[in-house]
Amino acid sequence: MRKLTITTSRELSTEKKAEIEGKLAKKYGKIQTIYRIDEAIVGGIIIFDGEIAYDGSIKTQLAKLKDKFITELESTK
Repeated sequence: MRKLTITTSRELSTEKKAEIEGKLAKKYGKIQTIYRIDEAIVGGIIIFDGEIAYDGSIKTQLAKLKDKFITELESTK
């Protein structure tokens, strides 16, 4: 059984949890989920499977956008 930690910025409905768990079960087989709430991620979801974190959080997407913007600004100097 694979243990997965799922982090979101707010509490998910029972229906949404079931949808996520169904999709993850297709990938991992039998799973056990632990849900965490972290308002700092702003939105989106982070899934940690014990080895790899799949980060689809708004916080990370904004950080990547900021880095890209800075890189492009520096390349025009």
